[in-house]
Amino acid sequence: MLNVIFVSDNLDAQIGSNCTLAHNHFTGEVDLQEHNVVLLQGNDCTAENVQNSITSFDGAKFILAAFSHGSQEALISSAEVNGYVHAGNTYYFSSSVVYTNCCHSGAKLKDYLIQAGCIGYVGYTDVVRLPRNVNDDILFIACENSGLVHFLTTNATLTQSVEFMKSKYLEQRRAFLNNRMNVSAALLFRNMNCLTYYDNGATREILEN
Repeated sequence: MLNVIFVSDNLDAQIGSNCTLAHNHFTGEVDLQEHNVVLLQGNDCTAENVQNSITSFDGAKFILAAFSHGSQEALISSAEVNGYVHAGNTYYFSSSVVYTNCCHSGAKLKDYLIQAGCIGYVGYTDVVRLPRNVNDDILFIACENSGLVHFLTTNATLTQSVEFMKSKYLEQRRAFLNNRMNVSAALLFRNMNCLTYYDNGATREILEN
């Protein structure tokens, strides 16, 4: 059984709908009905709730999938502007894989998590751009989610899943270019180039409890 925490800041004025779409897309791709899943949305996206959820796993390994804003040093939400994951609570993540589409967290928070002993991290070092056409949101999200979807539906390592993720980005970029959607192609390619990860031997099998 997998332990999974979703943080989806659906109340954020700027990206709330995108966070909801990202979570819904992921749960539509991966069946987690028989697993231990915690969903934190809106006002529940706080450090206290994240920490309490981790504590409820009794030291077992887990995945945090985060859809919210981010900074270089934290994953932040409308309910927790100082961060629900930050340098002060990274010790909670020593048995985790952190997967996020949040901006900037790959710059410094990634290193804090590694120092705390996390098993894996996937995120971005800079701003994650949204498409200018809202109809393309789901296409960007499919790329952002593809690594974790692949990781949980195959026997792949996290590194292999990130490589699959990059191929998904490039495939969608080619599709945009073929349709003369050059701006969308450029934004998507920029996001891919901000992608960063860490893998200390993470597999789905290792995370199952």
